[in-house]
Amino acid sequence: MNMWLRDAYIELRDPNPSMDAQEMAAMDRNPGGEAGLTWRQRLAAWITAVALLAHPLSRARAEDQADYRFESYREDGGRIGVDTHAWLFDTRLTSWVSVKGQAVYDAISGATPTGAPPPAEVAAIGQLPTAGLSTSVPTQFMRDMRWAGSLDATFNFGPHRITPEFSYSSEHDYLSYGGALNYSVDLNGKNTTLNLGWSHDADTILPNAATYIYQEQHKDTDDFLVGVNQLLSPKTVLTANFTFRNAHGYLNDPYRGVLFDAYPQFDPNNPSLFAENRPNHRQSYLGFVSLTQYVTPLRGSAEVAYRYFHDTFGIDAHTVDLAWHQKIGRRVLLSPNFRYYRQSAASFYSTHFAGDPSDPSNPTPVPAYYSADYRLSRMETFAYGVTLSARVTDRFSLDASYHRYEMFGLDGVTSPSAYPKANIFTIGGRVWF
Repeated sequence: MNMWLRDAYIELRDPNPSMDAQEMAAMDRNPGGEAGLTWRQRLAAWITAVALLAHPLSRARAEDQADYRFESYREDGGRIGVDTHAWLFDTRLTSWVSVKGQAVYDAISGATPTGAPPPAEVAAIGQLPTAGLSTSVPTQFMRDMRWAGSLDATFNFGPHRITPEFSYSSEHDYLSYGGALNYSVDLNGKNTTLNLGWSHDADTILPNAATYIYQEQHKDTDDFLVGVNQLLSPKTVLTANFTFRNAHGYLNDPYRGVLFDAYPQFDPNNPSLFAENRPNHRQSYLGFVSLTQYVTPLRGSAEVAYRYFHDTFGIDAHTVDLAWHQKIGRRVLLSPNFRYYRQSAASFYSTHFAGDPSDPSNPTPVPAYYSADYRLSRMETFAYGVTLSARVTDRFSLDASYHRYEMFGLDGVTSPSAYPKANIFTIGGRVWF
């Protein structure tokens, strides 16, 4: 959801983190490329980002802590808006067992594209008059609430750590249960840490009047991760990992429609659409590498990261993250950051398709798979902003951030109005006890 907040937030639950924010609930059910994290992965990325930023202000030894964050995500033009409340606690029960829990509440509302082209384009396809018709993609209003949470326990056995985890997420049209097991071991005098992980998400998609499904659907996703953290010097850290994801079941977006050229259209402002049809199996491959360097004269650290993503939908994606963490005095940390993301289109993406699914006798064949979801198009995104963290007392810190997210199409075909731009404000605090 890595923009660090937006991508930590997007990718709400789809099998495709070409990174890892907030493409928004109904919009995030099956995004491609950047828009494609499960809620649990999004939350984990959010927590990791906050932890990395707050770490220089934290005490050296582990302590019990509680965290709260509020995030406001607002897309331009009255599109999707999300208010998110997130809570976290981390406590050490014994010298060898610690427990961490997270909870998230989202209130989501706003307009999201239906999948249809602009009315003027619909009319041109159907050879109808185009005068006076809108050149912006049609949208529909949606509203939802989501509760999600996870609980994990870390068991320490010398240099070995084992962490089982359970997660749950609930919306009126979506239920998700997740389990994970992670293992890490310190080597080379704790200068090297090897990481292995597995997670499984079992999701149920529930029908309602706004969807293209009439009975509940199911989706299962497994992730396998292998990685290493290497201390290259007292001031330089290298991280590298590889993730394989295997998803199968219902991988469509139940709210997205598709326009077919041969199906008669009588009202371009209210076109007749068909449910999209994506493959029911998807494999994704994600490589990640990052380098963090502390610069002593400047009392700050630089982070540079790169991700490469490929999947069986035909999407190739590249993400570059840049961040600087500047200490100001003993208690303040200022962190500007920038992310660039670029992806190719899915092999079955288009704004409209030939044929007529309702007429088997039509001489023009209908493609085996088809989707008009703009998140599967060839596109790029820019995310940039700044976070300010302050250690108010020895046991209390505050932080606030602003980020701007902008998405642009690159295929010259998809309407620019389909791609969102958003402002993201976050404020939070942490207590050690």
